[in-house]
This record gives sequence, C-alpha cells and structure tokens, in this order.
Amino acid sequence: MKSNGIQSRNFRYHTIEGALYISTTVALISTQTVMPALIKRLGGGDVLIGTWPVVIYLAYFLPQVISANNSGAAQYRKPFVIKLGFIQRLHILLLACVIALWGKSAPTLALLFLFLLFISNQMTSGSVSPVWMDFLAKTTSPENRGKLVGWRTSLGAVLGFVNGFILAVLLTIISFPYNYAAVIGLAFLYQMTSLVAQQKVVEEQPSAVTAPVRLSELFARMRFIVAGNRPFRMFLVASALLTGSFISVAFFTVAAMKRLDLSESAVGIFTVVTIIGQIFSGVVLGWVADTKGTKSALLICGISLLLSIVTALFAPSVIWFYFVFVFMGINVGAEMSMRYNFAVECAPEGDRPMYVGIMNAWFAPVYLISPFAGWLSAIHGYNFVFWLSLVIGSAGIILLAKTPDLRAEKLALSSK
Repeated sequence: MKSNGIQSRNFRYHTIEGALYISTTVALISTQTVMPALIKRLGGGDVLIGTWPVVIYLAYFLPQVISANNSGAAQYRKPFVIKLGFIQRLHILLLACVIALWGKSAPTLALLFLFLLFISNQMTSGSVSPVWMDFLAKTTSPENRGKLVGWRTSLGAVLGFVNGFILAVLLTIISFPYNYAAVIGLAFLYQMTSLVAQQKVVEEQPSAVTAPVRLSELFARMRFIVAGNRPFRMFLVASALLTGSFISVAFFTVAAMKRLDLSESAVGIFTVVTIIGQIFSGVVLGWVADTKGTKSALLICGISLLLSIVTALFAPSVIWFYFVFVFMGINVGAEMSMRYNFAVECAPEGDRPMYVGIMNAWFAPVYLISPFAGWLSAIHGYNFVFWLSLVIGSAGIILLAKTPDLRAEKLALSSK
C-alpha cells in the first residue's frame, strides 16, 4: 500500500516529467508544424510531408504489443522505462547534430537521417509506452489518475505556449540550419530534464511476473483478451471510429484560409487558440474522470471533436473558426491520455501493459486512411470530408455512450 507521502511525491514528479516532455511535442518538435516545415526546408516535397505523420504514427503504435508481451518478465517497471527513455531521447540529440552538420551542405542526406532517426525514436517510444503507463498506474492512486494526466497535459500546453515564442525567436535570429538544430537541441534538454524528474518517482511494489509467450501464441492471447472483455472491445471500436473522424482536423486551417481568404497570420492565431483549449481541457477533464468516470471525460472529448467539425462546416466568419480550434484543442488536450486511463481500468493488474499495447496497435491501421482523406478532399472538397468524418464520429460517440464504464461503477459503489 502506497503511503500518502510517496503518493504525493510521485504525483508531483509525474506531473513535472509530463509537462516538460509534452511541451516539446506541442511546440519545439511538433509533428504537425515544425517537422513538416523542416522537411520542406531540406528539399522534401508534398509527398514526403504527407507521408510523415503516417510513418510516425505507425512506428509508434506497431511495436507496443510485442513490448508489452516481453515486459511481464520484470518485477519492476522503472528500470526499463528509464533505460528506453534515455535511448529515445538520444535520438533527438543526434537529430540536432545531423541538421547542424548536413542541413546546408548535404540536405538530402540530412533528410534521410531525419526520417531514420525519428522513426527509430518513435519505435523506441512505442516500445516503452505500455510499460510506462503501467509504471504510472502502479505509482499513483486510481482516485487521482485523471487529475494527474490532466495536470500533465495542461501544464505541458502552458509550457508549450511559452516554447512557441522561443521557437519563433530561434528560427528568426539564427540562420538555417543552425536555427532548427538549436530548436531540436533545446527539445533534447527539456526531455532529459523530464527524465531526471521521472527518475525520482518511487516504485514501491513489485509487479506480478508473467513469462512472455511466443509470437505464434501472442495473437491468440490478444484475440482472447478482446473477445473476453466486452467493455474493452466496445471501447476499441468506438475509439477507432472517433480516430477515423479525426482525419478532418488536418483540413480545418486550409479550409478556413480558402473559404475566407485569410492571410498566413491566421495560422499562428489558430495555433494559440488550440493551445488555450488544451490548457483548460486537461485540468477540467481530469477532474471529470476522477469524479464521474473516465468514460464521461472521453465522451466530452469526442463531442468536442464533433462540435469542431460541425462548426467548420458552417462557419461564416473567422470568429467561428476560433471556436473550431478551441473545440479541437479540448479533444487533443485530453483524449489520448483518457484512453490510456480507460484501457488500464479495463485490465487486470498484471495485464495493464498488454491492454495498452493492444489499444495502440489497434489504432495503427486507422491512421493509414489519412492519405485517402486527402484524395477525397482533392476530388470532392473539404466539406465532403467534414460530413464523412461527422457521420463516422457520431457512430463512435453512440457506441462509446453504450460502453460500460467500470470506473464509474466503482465510484457508485464506493459512494454507497
């Protein structure tokens, strides 16, 4: 049983670690803004830029089940999390060096290493992800887990907001390629500091040891888990539908600029508004998850996504598009962390890494539809993609609403 003092300590250091790490992905090495701009600067075309998010998501999601299968042999999760976290962060340092050395003299070579290093970084991150979530679940109380992920997200967004200004200054006052190298190097420093904070988390209790199964048996075990756990199965299908509806988000900015003839400055305003949505959603939805159940928080995230799509469909002015990005920020700020929480709530204690691994591997094929959405928008226009996303997302919300919420049921029992 964890003492209150250790719980408070772990809550504090998990929050610091998350805020530092998340702030780098929000601004400094954002896969939505900074990295595509760097690819373009190195001479990469639209095909490479369009391929980037698909490759990155697949590299992150696909190794997770295998990692979860092998992690059960260790009694303590922390050594594995720290070791792989260090290796993952080294990729960022190497990337900064590559950009500084070859970004100008050999941009094609730098572009090649950019993809190779980031893919390897994401594969390492994906390998550690299910074990990290079990580590977080072990070292915090279930009653505060929603607040924890909420504070991590909100503080990470606040720091990301500050980092956005630092990013703009570095890209302006330093010449290429050293400006991007400096930005990526700063992200490395943030992430290493987050690892120092993570090192201070105390893991008191050993985990139950389970021997890894052979690859031929692993898929049978996955099928057994999904078939035998109805709430988890319904959650997976509902989340896949909502993830599919998320394809519309990539077209919000370009749709607004085309429809309303906006200048490039609108992109910066939309980014700021999105971050504001993330800041407030993390804390509020963390409280909702701990008091009303994680499913309630997930429903709010999903409804926010649908509201952003509906508003984008009918927005008559740029003011309305600010609401589009606020709703999107609410979704982006909390949905993934709440999905992690829901997955571990569905799992027996010894199987938490496997449930997280199954969840993320399940999402991997969904991200392959992104290029298809781009093709549809080119033929039928952005509104067609918005309507299609709205239909798919609505089906996801209906199914999620029907999914049993194990956490809410426990909260109801404890209040009696």
